[in-house]
Amino acid sequence: MLTARELLGLGVSRELQRSYVRSGWLKRVGVGACLVLGGEMSLDGALRALQEGLRLSVHLGGYSALGEKHGKIHNILASRKAELFGGRGEKLPVWFISAFGDDCLLTRTAFLPAELGLVDIDAGGFSVKVSSAERAMLELLYLAPATHTLREAYQIMELLTTAKPALAQELLEHCTSVKVKRLFLLMAERTGHAWVKRIDLSGVDLGSGIREIERGGKLDRKYSIVVGDLGEI
Repeated sequence: MLTARELLGLGVSRELQRSYVRSGWLKRVGVGACLVLGGEMSLDGALRALQEGLRLSVHLGGYSALGEKHGKIHNILASRKAELFGGRGEKLPVWFISAFGDDCLLTRTAFLPAELGLVDIDAGGFSVKVSSAERAMLELLYLAPATHTLREAYQIMELLTTAKPALAQELLEHCTSVKVKRLFLLMAERTGHAWVKRIDLSGVDLGSGIREIERGGKLDRKYSIVVGDLGEI
């Protein structure tokens, strides 16, 4: 999938674009977007068009990236909407909303830097930027417990055995959500992952005061956070 702006950047004028549409080399999928001959409409292709054609930071993240791109979820529910994350103020074009709006949930936030922790994934003939497993875990916790239960988040954290401590460190240092940082570190420690021992807490601002995430839960004194039973063994 290509945007009209991207085609202009490639030297294809609007007049030539219309000519290609008439000849069948391009197929319009909405105002400002086309499919090349033989191309298929896909979420990965549409996200690539947003990222490369429109320079938006919108990407697949959270639960969806962990399950579909990193294999960190055993039982992915088909009924779940794809979790997309983008910067505050970013707007999806009409053609994207028409094609994928009912199947996606876009969270606009600046709790992490736009480009930090994104990786290029091969989507079959092209690459698309998605959240790394480390960033996706932070994004999932950003939506918890409203969208994901803490127990579910903990079960996914248990699968992050190969997380990169250097990347986790950088993400935690730049994350602006105290809730997310405390939950991430609490869960990572309770799983007993070896990489957690390489995180330098002196570089992570954990804020002050007690944060109650779940009513009726227990206080973890190290991270001053109140959570319920996470289902630890």
